[in-house]
Formats: sequence, structure tokens, C-alpha cells
Amino acid sequence: MRHALAVIAGIVLALLIVASALPLWETDTWWVRYLDFPRMQFAALIVVFWALMAGLGGIGRGAARWLTLLAVLALGYHGYRLWPYQPLAAKMDPGLASCAPEERLSILVANVQRSNRQAEEVIALAQEQDPDLFLVLETNEWWDEALAELDASYDHHQQDIPSEATYYGMHVFSRHPFASAEMRFPFGADTPYFDGVVEHPTGQVRVLGVHPRPPHYFQPSTLRDATMLQAAIEARDGTLPAIVAGDFNAAAWERTARRTLRLGQLIDPRAGRGPMPSFDANSWWMKWPLDQILWQQGLAMADFQVLPGIGSDHYPVRADLCLTPNADQRLVAPREDDPAEAEATLEKARSMRDEAFDG
Repeated sequence: MRHALAVIAGIVLALLIVASALPLWETDTWWVRYLDFPRMQFAALIVVFWALMAGLGGIGRGAARWLTLLAVLALGYHGYRLWPYQPLAAKMDPGLASCAPEERLSILVANVQRSNRQAEEVIALAQEQDPDLFLVLETNEWWDEALAELDASYDHHQQDIPSEATYYGMHVFSRHPFASAEMRFPFGADTPYFDGVVEHPTGQVRVLGVHPRPPHYFQPSTLRDATMLQAAIEARDGTLPAIVAGDFNAAAWERTARRTLRLGQLIDPRAGRGPMPSFDANSWWMKWPLDQILWQQGLAMADFQVLPGIGSDHYPVRADLCLTPNADQRLVAPREDDPAEAEATLEKARSMRDEAFDG
């Protein structure tokens, strides 16, 4: 009986090792890309099932040695991917920026979950946090009516509620006026992409708000990846300091998320502070950081928080930034192949759009 249980543990361990390695495959196949999310969980389960296999007497000396070696390699790969988001890693922004309240720019991002009906929690969150910029995601007509109360606090408001992609409505509330603002649909996607310039008293800041579809049930990651990369390239090529914020539907350590960080010369507040998961608020086990607020030099962090739940499956996230050109920050340099890999992804997304239009 012990041997049979050890064999079962060994089989599960082998499957976990395979699942850990599959994301090395450069593909946008949905189920492969989905395996990027639970890296912390895979790492923990590899340790658990290796211990079970060993504790139950193993499955034969040769097989056990190979599985142990492969388990160590898998753990090493998870550690490599997760390392930037551990407290011992180097911070990209020390978080020591100091400025007067009127010189700060505070950003709050909340995916409210379309089916959530605890609108009073969201309104209370906005009133308590009182951000300069409030990006609300997964809104529909019901949420549009529920959020109308915020119009009294925010003079400037942009929104789009897609008629078919009903999980991807987006509302952007701003205390400061927009020098420009529009909801775009890059690559013919049906999920809005906010592109605006905020007239902060200290200076103009470009804000790019994203909420692409995740890799999910025969839905490849192409448009998600292209949306993130497009935001990175636009931030890089712009003349103003930029913020890229929203529900990326990609964990911070995922390959395209890291490429986005490098290409856009963006700063991730989670680096060196821990993963700080924002999803799934309804699970104690399956959690990862999906909701992001990233920024370029010219902005520096005074604070970053993952806030308590609001009845949604996402926790809100908030960043307080100072507009300053002289912060001591650490950027991650682009890799040699980043531009070519990004262009290949963008071209594939454009081809999907053209095929849809031809059809």
C-alpha cells in the first residue's frame, strides 16, 4: 500500500514538473499560458509531493533520483521567475519619495467584478481613499448607475461599456482635468484601452489603462500580450512620464509582463516587496498579482498598497506617487530580443484583426 501511494505521489510530482516546464514554450496557447499563473502553488506542491514520495519509501532508486533532480530543476526555475517578487530581492523604487499632498498623484485601481452587487463597498472605498485617479474595471450598465454617485467628487470622467464584451467595461474618474482622453480598441479588440493625459498641478502625466482578456478556454493570450506590449511601447516612445495601470490578466512574473516592464522602462512596486496578490480574493490558496500600477522615471513612489476586499474577486490596489525627476530607482534593461519578440506578438495581433475584418 505504501509503495502504491508513493507511486501516485511520484506521478503527481512528474505532472507538476511537466506543468512547470511547459511555459518555457514560446506559444500563446491558452492552457500553456495559464500555467504561468500558479508558480507559487506549483513550487509548494512540488515540495509536498516529493516529501510524500520520499516519506513513503520512494518508487525505485533510479526513478526517484531522476524525479528528485527534475524537481530541483523545476524549483530552481520557479525561484528564478519568482525571485524579483520576494522581499530579499532588490527594489525598483525604494518608496521613500516625499512631497506635499497637493503635489502627489494617487491612483486607485479596482476590478469590481461584474456580478458583485456590493456597490456601497466600492463607493465607501473611493470616499475613504479619495484618490486623484480612480480606474474601475469590469463595469456594466448596473455598475454605471451605481457609480454615478462619484460624479459629485470627480469633475472628469471617461468610460466605455462594450455591448458584447460585458466583463470589460471601464470607468476612469479623475480629480484633475484631462489634456486628452480616449478609449481605444487596439488590434480590433473588444476590450477598451484608456489613453489619457492628466493635467496635474505639478505637470502632465500620461495614463494608460488596460484590461485585456486572459488566456482562458480556447482564448489565446495573443491580444492580452499585444495590449501589454503596446502600452509599454507607447509609454517608452512618449514625451511624458507614463503610468500603466489596470487588471493585466497576467501575473507579474509572466514572460510578457516582464518584457512589458523592460520595454516600457517601467517600475513595479512589488519588486523587492513580495508578490502582494490581488486575485483571487475568494480563495486562500490560488492567489497571484494581476492588478498592476506601473510607472516610469519622473514619478517616484511614496506608498503602494493592496487594499481590503470590496465583495469582488479582486482586491483594489493603490499607489501614491510624487512627480520628481531625481528619484533613486532601478530599471531593468531591455534584452536584445525584446523588440523583435514584441513586434512578432504585435504583428500576430494585427493579423487576427485583419482576419476578423475579412471574415
